[in-house]
Amino acid sequence: MFHYLYTNDMRVSHLEEKAIEFSKMFLTDSVPSASEDKSTNNNANTIGFYLNLINKGNSAKLAAKGDVRSVVLNFIKTFQFPNPRTKDSFDNAVNDGIKLAPMREIIKILFIYYQMGSGEVYLTKDEIVNFIFYNKNIALQIDVDRIQLIKQIEEYRATKKLPSNIIPIEERSWNHQDRQINELLNVIEWSKFIEVKSDKVFFILPIKDDSKYKAELLDIIMFDEFWDFNDQNSISDLKSSYFEYCDEQISVENVEFKNYNDIQCNKLNRNIQNIYFGAPGTGKSYKVDKLIKICYPNTDNKDNPFVFKTTVYSDYSYYNFIGNIMPTSKNGEIRYDFKAGIFTQALAMAFEYSEKEIFLIVEEMSRGNIASIFGDIFQLLDRDENGVSEYSINNDLIIQYFAEKGINIDKKIFLPRNFHIIGTVNTSDQNVNVIDTAFKRRFEFVYVDVSPVSKDGTIMNEYVFTLTNKEFEWNKLYMSLNELITTKLELSEDKQIGQFFIKFNNYSSDEQKFAAIQNKLLHYLWDDVQGAVISDEYKIFNKEYKTFSSLYKDFGEKLNVFSEELIDLYDKQ
Repeated sequence: MFHYLYTNDMRVSHLEEKAIEFSKMFLTDSVPSASEDKSTNNNANTIGFYLNLINKGNSAKLAAKGDVRSVVLNFIKTFQFPNPRTKDSFDNAVNDGIKLAPMREIIKILFIYYQMGSGEVYLTKDEIVNFIFYNKNIALQIDVDRIQLIKQIEEYRATKKLPSNIIPIEERSWNHQDRQINELLNVIEWSKFIEVKSDKVFFILPIKDDSKYKAELLDIIMFDEFWDFNDQNSISDLKSSYFEYCDEQISVENVEFKNYNDIQCNKLNRNIQNIYFGAPGTGKSYKVDKLIKICYPNTDNKDNPFVFKTTVYSDYSYYNFIGNIMPTSKNGEIRYDFKAGIFTQALAMAFEYSEKEIFLIVEEMSRGNIASIFGDIFQLLDRDENGVSEYSINNDLIIQYFAEKGINIDKKIFLPRNFHIIGTVNTSDQNVNVIDTAFKRRFEFVYVDVSPVSKDGTIMNEYVFTLTNKEFEWNKLYMSLNELITTKLELSEDKQIGQFFIKFNNYSSDEQKFAAIQNKLLHYLWDDVQGAVISDEYKIFNKEYKTFSSLYKDFGEKLNVFSEELIDLYDKQ
């Protein structure tokens, strides 16, 4: 008697997204119990067993990182009877003497058949059942004569008579045989090694220059190992042993998966949708970083997976922000796939990690057409008292992207409470008015003034330099400049500069810091500030300077180039 058990529930049409979803569940110990969600529990454990995700080893880590193909190919290569899916099915296969790796066997037979060059190369589903699963010379033997097998198949096609090494129907036991054979073939077809047309299974010829396909095919064809087990072990020990055997065949070592659930997060009690605005260098980004640090005190913002940053520029568009359909090469085929933008990536993370706070930081919002950049997402910015979007929208591309990542939010896009959008705006930018009133209304505008910032009682960003025997300290200088700009030159606050207009910590020597003032500050003051003044009554620089080149040269030689009005204000600080 020959006994077989496979599955009816591999969900091949959604195999990639399910493998990613379930691998993350196993790696984070978040598979729901049967009482919580029976359907998901069953499906996760079925796919988890066959793709070896339950083991939390390299297969699960690769799948979680999106490399489902490597995991499926390993399944095709290693899946065998007997296997410890259930204790009864394992014992039956052991007692029957079966030792068969059917998926790789189908590929090997088709490949050899193709090499023999005997016309059209295919196997019917009936031939696969009879000549592989119920063939004593295949199912009971490790050393297989596949050429002899192919000759038997061709003879069967001519005579319709099965040879004596095929066991009779009354000695076969396989519930849902046809359905489970189809499920098994669907997995192999997913790999692109075969194509199923009606009742026939065809070998797919490798493309001449497709070295990746050829390497994957060769890896399966050359693999002849079987799981070595002790049939006296418990089913739990057998599963552990089987999973380890399968995982050892993954040709990747030390695959890392970071469990983001382990990152400490201090939950906020409300949603944040702010725009920080002010003069350049006032520390808008610094204040944003401090806010995020409240939530994640033990994680550097640069390394925080829950913080997404983008900077707007003149050509920045909806497709940069939300995503675009781009040509990609996958499994030797050119496809057009949706490439998610920063907004879509961040929103996916918010749904995937609902217990974390997700921050989308949009720097320099006034440098592009921000209403056009947000597009239909604009509708989602209205939040209710719980911080959730009051309205939802249809966006098939985002929904499809979510589905591929195992995120199910039905068919409407909305912003959850834990999804925070924070923008920054330099008020000195000429195109600041591009942010219209309707857009502004959906954000809280937080003004960041030019006052110096201290840390632990010490003023930050200090730097002292000397011009013609007069010592200048940066924080006093920039505050003096701001007073001159607003009171003497009578310009708006937009023209002021902030404490971090130059970040001196970015420079390692005093020479570099001095050069930064020469190269960053002088031109701004000459062109954008003094150049905007109509009257010549007050000046930032000494009135003798008629050209920027002479000013730049003298400052580089550390001559005092500032006007008396500015120096008077500096001395009063």
